[in-house]
Amino acid sequence: MKKWIPTILVLVVLLIGWVYAANQNYFREEEAEKVKLLGMKSADIQSITIHDHNTDTSGASKPASSHLELKNGVWHMVEPKAYPLNGYTVSSWLDALSGADQEMVVEEEPKDLDKYGLGADATLLDIQLKDNRQIKLSIGGQLPADDARYVRVDSGPVVAVQTESISKIELSRQDLLDTTPFNMDETNVTSLEWEGEAATWMLKSSSEEGTAEQTWMLNGEAVEATDAVSLIGKIKNLSTADDVRKASELKGTVPRFTLSVEQTVNGEAVTDVYRGLTIPSEPDQIWVITPDGQWAYPMDAAGLKEAEQFPNSIQKSESDATSSTSGDDADANSSTSK
Repeated sequence: MKKWIPTILVLVVLLIGWVYAANQNYFREEEAEKVKLLGMKSADIQSITIHDHNTDTSGASKPASSHLELKNGVWHMVEPKAYPLNGYTVSSWLDALSGADQEMVVEEEPKDLDKYGLGADATLLDIQLKDNRQIKLSIGGQLPADDARYVRVDSGPVVAVQTESISKIELSRQDLLDTTPFNMDETNVTSLEWEGEAATWMLKSSSEEGTAEQTWMLNGEAVEATDAVSLIGKIKNLSTADDVRKASELKGTVPRFTLSVEQTVNGEAVTDVYRGLTIPSEPDQIWVITPDGQWAYPMDAAGLKEAEQFPNSIQKSESDATSSTSGDDADANSSTSK
């Protein structure tokens, strides 16, 4: 037994040394330190220009660029027009720009940018910082592995950036716009009143203030809360795929409907009135005018038809439920008579 003691001691020492080394990460590959693509914070950005070389599906050319600026702490689109922006989307976009990591350097001094998709077809962003520094960001094609994109900052090397990061950065002007004209919150809405050519109706909450669950009346008759909330949500989420216009640019319009939305905001009742207008030469399109009268959103008439015909859909639902109940009672009576 004594002759094994030296061997055992050696093994114990080796084991202690191995445990110590493992705890000190001696056996782990040192993780590569992530390098930020742009080396700045979102709060440093003063303006961004998106250069768009694409055309829409009809072949019509889109404006060459869109320019956004930070003014008094709020982001505004300046070119091609002062379109309304989606503040949440813009904030997320800025965070994506500042947070993007450079995965690896592909070529230090590129001679042929076209092979990386960084030539004439590249997506270009011009970023100006508050200290007047300027950054030119070019986004190219996919790497062979398809999990990253070729990117170049100013005249630097071609680098790889994860596709997931690029998808949050490579936004179009349309992606940044506020495309939903109806500004409402299902939890705040207390009434909707529709006055149109084909229908007129009023949906009103009959709940007392502070009640946990709202009850709803449609033209003075009770309706399911799920139906009422569903309608509010559908109207709220209606969006346009086209550019908005200044309402003052519309000429020769014909009134189509008005929608009055009453909400309780910070304990106060607020009513917004939306107007729907059509141009005789475009009967399938309805322009929704925002309550401030400034913007006109082009909407598909078919998309608003469901809201307009809401009472009919409720009546049909109730009628189907009644018919089903009557049928069940008839079957039960028939079974009893047997």
